[in-house]
Amino acid sequence: FRRVLFRSIAEAVGARLNLNQAHAACWAPVSRVPRGDGRFVNFPHLIDRYKPGVIAVNGKGRRFVNESNSYHDVGCAVIAGGEPDAVCWLVCDHATIRKYGLGFAKPFPVPLGLYLSVGYVQRGKTLKDLARIMGIDADALEKTVRDFNNDALRGEDKQFLRGSTAYNRFLGDPAHAPNPCVGPIRKPPYYAVKTYMGDLGTFAGIKTDARARALDKNGNVITGLYAAGNDMASMMGGNYPGGGITLGPAMTFGYIAGKDLADAL
Repeated sequence: FRRVLFRSIAEAVGARLNLNQAHAACWAPVSRVPRGDGRFVNFPHLIDRYKPGVIAVNGKGRRFVNESNSYHDVGCAVIAGGEPDAVCWLVCDHATIRKYGLGFAKPFPVPLGLYLSVGYVQRGKTLKDLARIMGIDADALEKTVRDFNNDALRGEDKQFLRGSTAYNRFLGDPAHAPNPCVGPIRKPPYYAVKTYMGDLGTFAGIKTDARARALDKNGNVITGLYAAGNDMASMMGGNYPGGGITLGPAMTFGYIAGKDLADAL
């Protein structure tokens, strides 16, 4: 709300918004955690997707992405897939959820009963049972897991090359060999958490020059008006090349703006 208010005030004095970005926001899959009062809290899936034994499937029961890519890249893949409401599911087996947890559901020794009773986590005795609860194609989910396991037993992911980069492996399990991001799904019961598309910040924002000064529609500097952080249009062009792409520019251009103001006194 604060960012929307600031941008509205900036526009009122002539600032120009740069909406010409590859993506309007930094996407991230989130799940909806029931609060118990009829409301929900969004939980971002920043870590569990990297762990061996967890896969993401679409509404057709098929994998569609390297789950260990950045949250933004996974989000882009969900959106590109055209799923209604940009939904996907994270799926794992009993051993995996007890070792690593899944989303807001915590690993052993925290009991799973609460997450199951409120419907946050879905559980099936078989993959077909789980698919029916999820409302997706049961045969497709079985085939997806079977095909994934054939390679995962050797620590491979020939379909999406999961675990093939340092970025992928960073949040995997370093104790899991040979691939810290890839492991089979084979010990029932099976579990799933439904995720939706969320965002961790915007890429669109106020157009500035190299000194963090806001520009008007003609590209002229608006005296005394500066922007940094998420209020400033992303210098990454609406892409997510790696961690810190909002923090680094926010610190840098915040410093530049402060120095520019100090020099003007």
